[in-house]
Order: sequence, then C-alpha cells, then structure tokens
Amino acid sequence: MSSSSGQPRPRVVVTGLGMVSAAGTGVEPAWDRLCSGTSALAPIESFDAGAYGDILGGEARHLPQDPETDRSFQLLDLALDEALADAGWGAEERGSETGVVLGTSQGSIDRAKAIHRGLSRRPQEQPSESDKRAFANYRPGAGTRRVAERAGALGPQSTVGMVCVSSSVALIQAAELIRRGVSTRVVAGGFEEFSQFIFTGFYCIGALASGALRPFDQERDGTALGEGAVLLTLETLESAEARGAKIYAELLGGGHAADAVHMTAPDREGRGLERAVVQAFEEAGLAPIDVDYLCAHGTGTVFNDAMECQAFGRIFSEARASGRMPPISGLKAVFGHTLGAAGALDALFSILALTKSVLPPTVANRNAIEDWDFVAGEGKPVAEGLQIALSTNSAFGGNNSALIFGRWNGPGARA
Repeated sequence: MSSSSGQPRPRVVVTGLGMVSAAGTGVEPAWDRLCSGTSALAPIESFDAGAYGDILGGEARHLPQDPETDRSFQLLDLALDEALADAGWGAEERGSETGVVLGTSQGSIDRAKAIHRGLSRRPQEQPSESDKRAFANYRPGAGTRRVAERAGALGPQSTVGMVCVSSSVALIQAAELIRRGVSTRVVAGGFEEFSQFIFTGFYCIGALASGALRPFDQERDGTALGEGAVLLTLETLESAEARGAKIYAELLGGGHAADAVHMTAPDREGRGLERAVVQAFEEAGLAPIDVDYLCAHGTGTVFNDAMECQAFGRIFSEARASGRMPPISGLKAVFGHTLGAAGALDALFSILALTKSVLPPTVANRNAIEDWDFVAGEGKPVAEGLQIALSTNSAFGGNNSALIFGRWNGPGARA
C-alpha cells in the first residue's frame, strides 16, 4: 500500500501485549482461563446488587483497595507495565515519536460521582486535594494522559469515546498515525472500570443476562458487564526489526461504520457491521475466504448476536459455499462485556490465536443459533496453523468496527 506521495506506507506490527481483567493480571493467566473453557464471571461484590437479582459480573477482585488511586488508573498501570516490558521499550522508545490512543466509554465517572454526592450533602465542607484530583481525573482523557506520562510518550495523545468500539477504533487510529508517519510507535487499547452507574443503565433497558452469558446460543437472554484494561504496543516494522523486537502480528486493515438506526438497538440486518468489515478487507487487500478465525462481538443479547450472524452470513457466503466458513468465538462469557476495553481485548486474543495456533472457545454456547463452528468447550489447537484473524465489534449508537491481523511468520512475513 502506498501513500499519496507514491511511497510505501509504513507497515504496522504488534510487539507488546498487556492486560488486566476479571481473570487476573497478565495476558497468559487470561489466555489460560479462556482456553480452559471456564468463566471468570461471579456474583457482584463492589456494590449491593441484591435488588437486581442473580446477575453476574466480571470484576477484577484481585486489585488492592486503594482510595488514593483511581480504580481505572490501577487497571491501566498494570496493563501498561506488562505491555512495555513485553515490547522491550526502553529509553530510546520514549519521546516525541511515541503516541498514545485509548478508548473508554466513561473514564472515571464512578469515583467523581461518589465524591460529588458526598459533598452535596455537606455544602459547607471544602473539597480535599484528593477530591479535587478525582474530579480532574473524571475527564475520559485523564487515562490517556496518565499512560503517556508513565510511558514517556511525548507524541500525539487521543481518547476515543465510541462506547463498545472505543478501543478497536483506538487501534485503527493508532495504526493510521504510524502509516501517515506522524508516530513511529503508539500505545493503544482501552480501559473500563466496573460501574454501578453503567450497570443500572444496562439493567433498565433489559440488556443483562439472568444467569450465564451465552454468546450465539438459542437460550441467550442478555450480557454481563466486566472491567479491565488492555494495551497493545504498535510500531513500524522498520522500528521493530531495527531493535530485534519480537513481533506478534501485523495489523493489516481496519474499518468502522455506523448503522444510524437506533440509540441502543442494532440494525437487524447488520449492514453497518458489514460495511466496516468490507473496509477492513479492502485496506488489507484480502477477501473473506482468507480468514482463518473470526473473533466476534458476541454480547449474548438477542438482537446483537442475531445481527452479527446476519452480517456474517452475507460476508462469508462464498466462503461457506466452498466449505471455508471460519470458526467463530465470542469471549464475553469469560470476561464479561468490558465496554471501552472490549475491542482491544478481542484484538489481543485474536493475535494470540494466531501466534499459538489455537482457537479460543465460545464458553457457555450449547445450542448454537447457526450451523457454524462456534468452537464449543475448550481451546482447540490447529495443526496447520492460523494465518489471518478478523475481529469485529459493535456498540450503542449503531457503531461498528473491524480489525484484520496477520500472523507473523518471520522476515518479510505477510505471505
């Protein structure tokens, strides 16, 4: 692919991964939990959820109780430390050529809300310095600023607020910064803390599961919320090769498109999702028949999963006819719906599926809504390997996104 000047655009590769979730801190513990086919969802503990019924959540219960540090910052700090160490970024990888692009749907709203509520009951009391910092951190961009400061990134900083496609669009924007020559490397991904405020909203619209979250299952009845932070280090292939970095995968293409149908419900036919996927294929120079694995959004809600299957049925019609419908999995039954972090989480596990040649399972899928391979049970090794993965996400407001990753097979790769 060439730029407008006719010069080849820089190729974007992934060199570091970091995450924290309900499955614990670290990429490998989360991968092991996923491939074992066991869910990390459990009864909610961070607030009194008794009035809501037996609803599960994906809380990161291993985090220490630290009233001085915003919970979303704790999540980001842990994910960032792992991603930077994994990438091997040192002093030379910091500075003006390094940017940060993060996605989130709410920033740090819960702590700011609690402090505001407390002060409103005591109007004569002056806010403490800790209170003032919490209010300042409410801005969704505060997480991006923190990551930039801790990573020594002096380049572009951007925060994407597109609900559940926030972090996948953040990855698309990060890749574009690199391809345009604005940045050599970017920390990108997303974060979300478990929030009673958001939980109540999902409950009021009837979107929460009454028990287990069952992606693409005939008995699905809703989603379950989770929390976490997922960060990837992206850089030019030239930069990665020059320092002898380990390369996980190449980000080959991305796309995003809107339904413009309803504030919360998706287009029943999945037309916006289809357009996003087509954009990603066009940028990658690939076709649906090239895809070896599809990591879908799979919220477990009635309309989302049906919409995705409508879109996938059209997108992969020729592939299905030739017996090349890719295996599909939805990961939220294990980690919960991490909202602003969901796209990056799905991208990370798509990359691991490629590098490890293992198909992640769709946990709790027993009676599939289509006669396709939703990878039931546990993770399934693929002897012949996996080369191309497609990751898709959808969100309120009709937002849809798609990312295509290619396995890195050594010098030059891409073949």
